[in-house]
Amino acid sequence: MAFLEPEEAEHGQLGVAPPSGEADGDMEAAGDGVVEAAPPARRLRDWLRGAPLSERLHLAFGLVLPAFLLVVNMVRVRSFTIDDAYISYRYARNFARGLGLVYNAGERIEGYTNFLWTVLLAGGIKLGLDPDVVAKVLGGLAACGSLGALYLLSARLRPHGAVPCIATWLFASSIVQSGYAVFGLETPLFVLLVLAGTEMMFRERDRGTGFPYSGLVFGLAGLTRPEAPMFIGIPMLFLGLRFFGRQNLLRGVVFAAPIACHMLWRHSYYGTWLPNTLSAKTGSLAEQLAGGQRYLAEYAEHTWPALLLGLFGLCVAIVARHRDALCVAALALAVGGYVLLVGGDWMPYYRFMSPFEPFCFLLAGLGARALLEPLLAQLSARAADAPEGGAIALAAGAGVLALGCLIALGVFRAQRIERAQHRILDDEKRFWDSAAGGVANWFVEHGKPGEVAVGDIGYIGYVTDYPVLDLLGLVDPVISKLPGGYTRKTGPGYVQHVFDKMPRYFVFVGGADTCDKLPFPAQEKLRKDRRFRGVYQVAGMVRHSKNGYWCVFERPDDAAPAPAP
Repeated sequence: MAFLEPEEAEHGQLGVAPPSGEADGDMEAAGDGVVEAAPPARRLRDWLRGAPLSERLHLAFGLVLPAFLLVVNMVRVRSFTIDDAYISYRYARNFARGLGLVYNAGERIEGYTNFLWTVLLAGGIKLGLDPDVVAKVLGGLAACGSLGALYLLSARLRPHGAVPCIATWLFASSIVQSGYAVFGLETPLFVLLVLAGTEMMFRERDRGTGFPYSGLVFGLAGLTRPEAPMFIGIPMLFLGLRFFGRQNLLRGVVFAAPIACHMLWRHSYYGTWLPNTLSAKTGSLAEQLAGGQRYLAEYAEHTWPALLLGLFGLCVAIVARHRDALCVAALALAVGGYVLLVGGDWMPYYRFMSPFEPFCFLLAGLGARALLEPLLAQLSARAADAPEGGAIALAAGAGVLALGCLIALGVFRAQRIERAQHRILDDEKRFWDSAAGGVANWFVEHGKPGEVAVGDIGYIGYVTDYPVLDLLGLVDPVISKLPGGYTRKTGPGYVQHVFDKMPRYFVFVGGADTCDKLPFPAQEKLRKDRRFRGVYQVAGMVRHSKNGYWCVFERPDDAAPAPAP
């Protein structure tokens, strides 16, 4: 392992010394003793002897081919849209219609956490475009952009040598990245902005002068997701004394300006400083920590080889005192801590780990290349001292060993992403199409305009455009502030608030063959209330793919007034 030279330490790169015996006559030592890089391999034999790949081959194997794989993986699952995406679609549609950034017309409640994404979708709708198509196209482009930023960051952590960029392959073969790029959420845009901001900030620090455009990019990230401050704050801490320098102070101002403007607008428009979703999705620290532990454990089981390589990359960074790699590690750990604190989420395949993965993959790529490239060089050096036949055998063995390790990792990830894609299409998509899709179709065919009380408000609310009483509280400021964690805010005041509203419809998750007994306690609590039993009747039973029903209860026009509680 090469140690940092003074100049390299300043720029935060791990130097890679050429293997012994590889220096040609035209290679000259620099004045400070740093040896110039070996010329790129022109033949397979050169590469087997430890020569680095050419820049063109690095682009081909480390960026172009991973981009092709990423596109293929995105296309495979493009038909699925996560239910929560339709919440943003409805906000965007109302905004484009001139009703404002509201879910229910006339109710100013911030039930989203992706302001910039929602505004972009509204722009597409204003142009006559389908928000689902706009979201998938923007998400796919953002994911490809993230791949480019990852390639640049990987070269910064360790100059590309005999082994191509690995981080981009890990990114392209991740269901978290390729899936959520086309599931309709803001996730890929946020990942692109934090990666681009990080790379730009490193570059600005090296340059020392010039306008800090990274602050603006991080500011856009802050308008996309509320977690953005930690992604600029941690790299700032790694600046040391330059934290108080003019460039960084200006960076902080450029970052804070759009965030402050948005917060002032939020307070003037919604009357609060924080989004309603914050209180809806929190409220029980013990439940959040327990959920976060399960979430992280399941994710670790899903992608453990990359995590192990990431840990080795962290060890490389610590031993070499590699500032940028340590900063990347701190960002990855910060995301893990955030997920633990908030408890993850309900969506399939670890959406909350999407900002964690690129930084983990950078460390994994650093670890893999720091392990394989010196090994390849040492075996090649021994081959140079062996007889002709033995030299070829040793060199070929080194190449086969390197390729074998990479292929084994690739096979593991290919199996995992194929399994995930099948689950998304054969399980998740079929279920949501039959459940939420079936209920939405029921309303289109049989429903009359009226307020709908439902927990999964996404697709049903978007298709019907009916007023919605959100039983989970994302767009209801009363339920969101009740005690308990997300989906468990059923304490004092919950039932009373629901029946104060007396919606026309309730949509509940039923049992395997009945709507008379509901599996979820919160819904059963409402169904058993006398104000429900005396008024509401089963109007529709929608069979879904998991052999159960979603039940539509309706309050008839001629129903008697609800009895007193």
